[in-house]
This record gives sequence, C-alpha cells and structure tokens, in this order.
Amino acid sequence: MQLIPVTKNNIEPYVAFRMEIADEEGQRYYATIDLGAAILAKGHDFVLLDDKGEMQAAVIISRRNRRDGSLRVMLSVETRTATSQELTTALRYVLDTENGRVATEDTCYHVFNPIKAPFLKSEMTEMGFEAIVSNYRYQREPGPPRPGEFPHADRAVEKGYRTLVIDDAYLASDPNIFEKLSDIYNRAFSNRETVSPSTPERIRKSYEAEANDIIISKFGDEVTGSITLTNLGNSVLSPQYTCMRRHWGTGSVDLMCRHMAQLVADRWNVPIIGYAEANNAASWKALERFGLTRVEGYIVWERHIPAGAKFTI
Repeated sequence: MQLIPVTKNNIEPYVAFRMEIADEEGQRYYATIDLGAAILAKGHDFVLLDDKGEMQAAVIISRRNRRDGSLRVMLSVETRTATSQELTTALRYVLDTENGRVATEDTCYHVFNPIKAPFLKSEMTEMGFEAIVSNYRYQREPGPPRPGEFPHADRAVEKGYRTLVIDDAYLASDPNIFEKLSDIYNRAFSNRETVSPSTPERIRKSYEAEANDIIISKFGDEVTGSITLTNLGNSVLSPQYTCMRRHWGTGSVDLMCRHMAQLVADRWNVPIIGYAEANNAASWKALERFGLTRVEGYIVWERHIPAGAKFTI
C-alpha cells in the first residue's frame, strides 16, 4: 500500500472514486459543488493505492494549530467496500505514516468513525484511541412553520428586520453582497477551529449552484446574517447560519429559519437536516428551537500525544 497526496495530476480519477464510494446523501451533496476545486483548495486529501496502483481508500489528513498552542490532527478514511475490518486495516496503513512522529506540541488525533461501518473497537482501543461523541445530526419533519417553533421571529419583525432570498434582481441592486456575506461568515466563525474561512468567490459559486438558495436578513439597508440551503432531493441541508454579533438576540436568526422552513415546505415539502458540534450547546439548542430533533450522534476516536512524545501504534 502507498499513501500519496491528491494533486491536480490525479484529481479527476480521485473525484470519480470519491463519488463512487460516497453514500446516496453524499453523492447528492457532491453534485451541488465543484468537488475537485474544493479538494484542491484545502489540500488535505490523500489516496491509498494498492500494489497495482488502484485506489483503495480516500483519506483526509488535516493539521490545525489551536488557540491554546496545541495541534489537532483530523483524519478520515473511506473505502470502496465498507466493512469494519477493511476500514480499520486501511486506517492502520494511514496511521503507520505517523508512526514515530515526535510531537513538537501537545497533539490530539481525531479519527472520524465511518458512517457505513465503524472501526473495530478492539483495534482502536489497542492503538490507544478513545471513542467520544463529536457531532449531532438533527432533522425537521416536512411542513410549514408550526406553533412553538421560531419563537423570536415575530420580535425581529417588530424591530424592523426582514428576510429575502437572493436572486439576480437583488444582486443587481447590491453587487457587493458576496463580500458582505463573506465578512459576516468569517466574523461569525473566527473562533471555530473546525471551520475554514470563506471568500466572496466561494459564496458566489454557492449562489450560482442550481441546488442552492441563500436567505439573508436585513435591518434597514444593513445585511445582518444569512443561511445557505442545499436541496439534496429527498431532504434539504442547512449547514450553517451566520449573524453579525451586534444583532445577536434580536430574533433575526429565528426569522431567517422560519423563512427557510416555509420556503422548503412550499417548494419541496421534504425534511430539513442540520448538524451541530456536540460541545457547542448554543448551536444545537438553536436547532431544537427551530423545530429540529436530534436523530443521531457521530463518534470520533481521540488520542492525545503530549509534546516531546512519539506517536506509535
């Protein structure tokens, strides 16, 4: 086996491989974005090749320095034939490339548990990893806004907030909207270590994707927040909402989410799904306020390596 980085030289077959091994929901999502460009922009993807040079696993290895000076190494492994044994074996090959690495700072390894089949618990424990819940999946059943949902939306309307869906006519009236939304996004997630900064170009591409809509909130002429929603066919994904700090507590996010619920009900009448980090109570409590119910928790395998120690398996 050989682990090699994904570059512009092998991106096309790698994207095809990622599409092949993804589950149905993943395939629908990948179809809404320029997957190759996203992969190359991040530079975190690797591919595990067998002795014949054939792709056996898609691998992501991301290294991020945290605000406390420590390092977080996030890994994921996906294989064509998703069995627990095959996935665990592939992970061992990947971790073997880390074997003997001396941690220059306190380091935390996070290995995302595959959705199709979990890693073998006995082998993960043997390699020094501990299972923890990292994220929750939430779902709102189809239908328009219901009594009790979005409780602060009317307060926002009384204060003068309004919401709208960006279209070409609005873009003509506010040509700098993508710069504004990028600034709001980066301010909103500046303290979230797992979220990468955005750019006006990235948000424009999101707007131009057929499956996407962007809802914004405004207070007078000021854009105060946004939500992007992606139609996956049998559900709508609402990955994140943003709001400028000085507009927190106004109910404007409730108003945007109520608009989204009505829009989804009118157009497609399918469930809305969202995700929240397990340690971000404010995020998942907001989802629950908007009528979403927790349906699943996702596990990561975690291992800490103190500064000066070696990673070994």
